[in-house]
Amino acid sequence: MKKYSKKYNKAKLVKELAEQFEADFNKIHQIVVLPNNNVVYKDFLIKKLDNENFGIQHIPSKEIVGQFFTKACAVMASKAYSKTMLTKYYEIKQLDTRYWANRCDSLVYRKNIKTAKDFDRYLVLLNKLEDSEHKTEHYKEEISRMFKWSFV
Repeated sequence: MKKYSKKYNKAKLVKELAEQFEADFNKIHQIVVLPNNNVVYKDFLIKKLDNENFGIQHIPSKEIVGQFFTKACAVMASKAYSKTMLTKYYEIKQLDTRYWANRCDSLVYRKNIKTAKDFDRYLVLLNKLEDSEHKTEHYKEEISRMFKWSFV
C-alpha cells in the first residue's frame, strides 16, 4: 500500500508543480495558443485571414491592426504595437515584407530554372536563385533572432 501512496503523492506533486509553472509562464509571456492555432497576446488576436496572411486583430474593437506574411512577425508586431513602439512595429513589417519577397522570388526562379533552354538564361536564373535564397535565409535568421530577443 505504501508504494501506491508514494507514487500518488509524487504524481500529485508533479501535477501541482506543472500547473504552477504554467501559471507563472502565462503571467510572464502573456501568449496563449488557442486550439484553432490562433495566438492571443494581451488584447490582440493573431489569426489567419482569408488571403492566407496573418492579421492582428484588436479584440475589444474587432479592428484589424495589420497584416503579416509570417506568424512570428505578427506576434512580435502585436507586442510592439501594444507598447506603442511604432518604429519597432514598422521595422518588423519591413523585415516581414523583405523575407516574403525574397522567398517568393526564390520559388519563381526555382520553377523557371527547370524550363530554361538557353544556357545563358540558365546561368542568370541560377545566380538570381542563389542570391534570393541567401537573402531569404538571412531574413529568416534575423526574424528568428528578433523573436528570441523579444520573448526570452
